[in-house]
Amino acid sequence: MDFSLHALDPLDSGIVAIDGTRRVTWGELRAAIAAQRSAQGVVSGRRRVLLRRASPIDFTAELLAALADDHVAVIPPNFQPQTLAALTELPPPIDVPPQTIELYTSGSSGEPKCVQKAVRQLEAECRALESCWGKLTANTTVLATTPHHHIYGLLFRLLWPLLSGRPFDNATIAEPTAFAERLSATEAALLVSSPAQLSRLHQLLDLTALPHKPVLVFSSGGPLSAAAADCYRRAWGAAPTEVYGSTESGGIAWRRQDHGPHWAPLPAVRVALDTDGALLVRSPFLADDAPLRMPDTADLAADGTFLLRGRLDRIVKIEETRLSLPEMEAWLAGHPGVSAAAVAPLTLSGRTLVGAVVVTTATAPRHRALIEALRQHLVQRFDPVLLPRRWRFVDALPYDERGKLALNDVARLLQAAPCA
Repeated sequence: MDFSLHALDPLDSGIVAIDGTRRVTWGELRAAIAAQRSAQGVVSGRRRVLLRRASPIDFTAELLAALADDHVAVIPPNFQPQTLAALTELPPPIDVPPQTIELYTSGSSGEPKCVQKAVRQLEAECRALESCWGKLTANTTVLATTPHHHIYGLLFRLLWPLLSGRPFDNATIAEPTAFAERLSATEAALLVSSPAQLSRLHQLLDLTALPHKPVLVFSSGGPLSAAAADCYRRAWGAAPTEVYGSTESGGIAWRRQDHGPHWAPLPAVRVALDTDGALLVRSPFLADDAPLRMPDTADLAADGTFLLRGRLDRIVKIEETRLSLPEMEAWLAGHPGVSAAAVAPLTLSGRTLVGAVVVTTATAPRHRALIEALRQHLVQRFDPVLLPRRWRFVDALPYDERGKLALNDVARLLQAAPCA
């Protein structure tokens, strides 16, 4: 199979997408692409084309039309009017190579950053996905709870299905009942989701009562909790397939927690460690063969797999003692009174302290009793000087639309009126 966006020449009657009860054929998509090219041709010369359509089908037509005319396709971080207005006046792509797509990082710990991707990089990643998980029937429909305008959604719910000949669902599923309905309406389904969404889905739906289970479930955007992974294993016979990567790197590795905690690199991806333990990645999904330094530390195993140990920028010093914030979050989440937790540093009266934002379980005691229990729980692993000095209890952690934890919002919650 030729995984090239320019080699697509399917039959007009083939199905490319599902839109409610409607089946969208390749012939209809090609007609939409032609209409977009005609509209783009009003202005002469190569330029950046801002993709504005929130519908995945319309978005796909915009994208393929822009690439067909050798424009630079600009994918906004969201489709909010203010975002689109800010990106309206884009400079001409004077030094941008042909067949380029521009995406944005999430900006969860800073301002969104534009990242350029050559089409060949995305096609290479789609080939890797097919080599790993391509033993799916042609009628497997790709359902998604994640948006299509970020690198994970773009690849897993649009480009990979497009190039492998599997239909994608035009709806972005927002509610558990909608997921059950879409699952019931498909003969076979693949689910593209995130840790935040999967952690809520199994609490709001009886997974075992669904008419049938997805043939494959993907999760990306952060680590899935062991408890959530085990819930899906018990209900559907397999933990979700987690994918580790970033906008800059593309996909790097995958794991299934019922097979162990280690991450296996995707085909042709090579990993090593920098002198400070940071993960170094060489990949066909990058612009060249130079190693990309990731913000995460890792331990490499002899078989080529690795364990992630947390982000370098999430290791802080509290009174000269090093603290891994992800490690403390994981330890907090292991307490029976905690459903999820986020930890962040804050400065009070010139001192750097730690605060914790906690989502409690239904069986958790009142806040004051729970704080004392959590202190006792944490002191089993951490020096007392590292224990959180501020606590905030919330109904849900502040995830963004990609399912990533918004670290700036965590910090703002702790700077606001704390519970203790």
